[in-house]
This record gives sequence, C-alpha cells and structure tokens, in this order.
Amino acid sequence: MEQKKIKIYPYLIDEKRISGYYELLLEDKYKLKIFDKKKNKSVYDYFLPSIREYLFWSFNMNAKEVIAEYNSLGNDLKSAICSTYNCNVFEKDKNIVICFSTGVCFAVTDNEAVVKKLTKYEETQEMEEINLRSEDAYELKDSKEEHLYAQVLELYKLIYLNKINKELQFPNLFDKARNSYVDFSQQVYAVTETDKDKFCDTLREKLKLDKIYITVENQFDLLYKNNKLNENIAYKRFGIILLVVFIIIGIIILINGLDI
Repeated sequence: MEQKKIKIYPYLIDEKRISGYYELLLEDKYKLKIFDKKKNKSVYDYFLPSIREYLFWSFNMNAKEVIAEYNSLGNDLKSAICSTYNCNVFEKDKNIVICFSTGVCFAVTDNEAVVKKLTKYEETQEMEEINLRSEDAYELKDSKEEHLYAQVLELYKLIYLNKINKELQFPNLFDKARNSYVDFSQQVYAVTETDKDKFCDTLREKLKLDKIYITVENQFDLLYKNNKLNENIAYKRFGIILLVVFIIIGIIILINGLDI
C-alpha cells in the first residue's frame, strides 16, 4: 500500500480573530508545541537568532515552572497568550498547524479530512482573493524538522506578499498595508534565516520571491507617490479656496467702507 505523502496546506484566517482560532484548535485537542533547546537542537541551531525568535517563542519557556503554569491555564487564556506572538506551532497526533499573527496558517499533514476541518473557519478569507489557488498544496521537501519550518517560512513570505499586494489595491487599507509591509520587511524578508545551508535560498528562487517582493515594492512606491500628489493637489485647492474667500471678504469690507 502506497504511503500518503505529507503536504503543506496554506490557508487564511481573519487576523482579527486569530486568538479565537487558537482557542478552537486547543478545544479540538491541539497542543502548543513547546520547543526545547535539547530535544529540538537541530531547529535551534539551524535558525539565526532573529528568525528563531520570530518563529519559536516557546524556546524561552525553558523552566518547568513556566510550562506547568501555562498548562494549568484555561484555553481562553492560553489562546490569548499565543496571540501576542508572531508565530505559533500546534500539534495533534501527527498533524501540525503553524499560524502567524497575520492570519496566514499552514496545515502539515497527510490527511485531507484534517485540512478540511481546519480550514472551515476561513470565513471570507479565501486564497483566491490574493490570487492564489486554494487547492494548492506543497510537498514536504525532506524529513528534517528544521527544513519543514524553513519551507513554511518561505511559503509564508509568498502568501503574505500576495496578501499585502491585494490590500494595496484598496485606498482605505493603504496605511495598514504600508505598516504591514514595513514590519514584514524588517522582521522577516530582509533577515537572513540561516547560515547552515542554502535551502532557503533555493526555495526563495523557486518561488520567485524576489520578483514578487519587487513588484509589491514598486506598487507601494507608485501608490505612495500618487497619494502624496493627491494630497498636494488637495492642499493647493484648499489654498486657492481660502484665497478666494479672503478676496471676497476684502471686497465686501472695501465696499462697506466706501458706503460709510
């Protein structure tokens, strides 16, 4: 019998409700993966400090008392804590769920039924909205734990860049998209993931991430310049209106003065 292949399934959750989604996962018996510097040494050593901190905050839960205190909390409080961090990893049986605070999530499993259950909370956040196919799944490149998370990280960049690109098309979301773009660039995209191998570089090239990043950057620059131009036009119009008002007031005062 052919063994099912483990795949990475991306999906989107409303980022405003990410805490509630974490609580749903916990209620469904998923558990936060608490990384250990010894047990998960390959992961700890593979990623450079900045990315490691971004992805695996639970490495800092290295005291038994801290872990015991977390485990004693209710699911609502656990989810609230998780929602304060950039990324969380949950496990149940052989299934893994990796969620970012931006609402971009990944199911790592060989069971499509698990994926359907996980993604039923997508609400209106569809992959098609950001020009990606919802049915797309990515085969796990190899069995190394560190490469699993490296692959998810590069896929996260792909999806989030598309998400930002979509938001830039809506004027009312421009400021949010701008802030998201800056944070993403500083915390993730411009940061070197590892110095152990070229795995991330290879994936970045295959996914054409640099091309997408430049496209988003160019669109951002264009929209920013257009916004500034529109602001300048608005200021000029306002100035002209004020000038006309002052002239009219001056004429009225002059006429009143001549009548006297």
